Amino acid sequence: MTYALLNKLTAKPGQRQRVVEILLESGRLFDDNPSCLLSFVSEASDDPNEIWVVDVWTSKEQHAAALQVPELRPFVEQAMPLLEAMPEQTEIRPMGGKGLELLAGTEPRHGDAGGQVER
Repeated sequence: MTYALLNKLTAKPGQRQRVVEILLESGRLFDDNPSCLLSFVSEASDDPNEIWVVDVWTSKEQHAAALQVPELRPFVEQAMPLLEAMPEQTEIRPMGGKGLELLAGTEPRHGDAGGQVER
């Protein structure tokens, strides 16, 4: 069962680029972690302070374990003072679509717009 999160971060004015840099750099800690299926950092096009991060993990437990690695702490300490508030986090359930077959490790079915992620 996959575990997915949609995270909204609001940077203090003028700090979004630095927060994005911190997020991208900290995300490299999980490059070799097979439990991290997707980590996607993006900027809102209509708000100069808004950042969105999508994470997909093999399980909630694997995600929680990854957050405990000591190397992550300095990144959190750098980013938090640059944010207006704590990040907003919503647990989401991927249902299907183009590219999701890669997360599920399956081939798209004939006529499918994409695979479905095991739930």
